[in-house]
Amino acid sequence: MALQNIGAGNKDDVFNRYKMPRMITKIEGPGNGIKTNVVNMVDIAKALGRPSAYTTKYFGCELGAQFKYNVKTATSHVNGARDTAKLAGLLENFVKKYVQCYGRCNPETEIIMTKTQMVSLKCAACGHLSDVDMRDKLIKNPPEKKGEALDEEQKKLKKEGEKQKESTKDGSSKAVRKRIQE
Repeated sequence: MALQNIGAGNKDDVFNRYKMPRMITKIEGPGNGIKTNVVNMVDIAKALGRPSAYTTKYFGCELGAQFKYNVKTATSHVNGARDTAKLAGLLENFVKKYVQCYGRCNPETEIIMTKTQMVSLKCAACGHLSDVDMRDKLIKNPPEKKGEALDEEQKKLKKEGEKQKESTKDGSSKAVRKRIQE
């Protein structure tokens, strides 16, 4: 799998540690039902630290096309035959707006929603807090509710982590009970 640097400003930096897979698209369907499938959207979104549904919705909003992200099959479709280079350019715009820190251009940000319904990016590297443009269609209508924004994979990982914690707690408490009984 070919990797590329995250962010257009870091394109030629050999030592950049922030990488994502190159976009792979596949045109599916005949005639009016033609769609473009971004085959590796889950991997790209994971590298960017954003849900796959957000990137898919961003493509649909920017292209003025219908879009669909299926969580169960992890497929991302945008209606119409779209060029890979065009979608890669849109992905770069998404990275500039919603992933990179506005201060240092590192993609180590997390999206924070304030009590006043303002959306900000907080950089984990430098602590810079930057406001996101609230006029954008993606922000006005997020693909999912705040609490449901995680992908299925992230939910599974979270559940597995909780199960491991519970099993270690149960295992250690059982061991302690046995010691006390002896």
